[in-house]
Amino acid sequence: MEEIKLNKEDFKLFYRDDQFGYFYDEDGDPTENATNEFDSKVEEVYEKYEYIVVDCQDNIYGFRNGKKEIEMSGVMEAYDIAREVKER
Repeated sequence: MEEIKLNKEDFKLFYRDDQFGYFYDEDGDPTENATNEFDSKVEEVYEKYEYIVVDCQDNIYGFRNGKKEIEMSGVMEAYDIAREVKER
């Protein structure tokens, strides 16, 4: 299974404007000040994980200590968007 690894700068492009709702609240709504807090939220992700992995089944994982932890599954077009980011 092919996977794409995203470093912090890649991740910022991948989640540009938080189009996948990664930083949404439990009701699925953008958090207050989501746009202003985007960079600091990305920093929090990369304090927790070494990098983010997107697989060809559109699943998004955090990777640390040799292990993947599922963050989101079946995210529409996640793999294609990650591939575009890496091809830039």
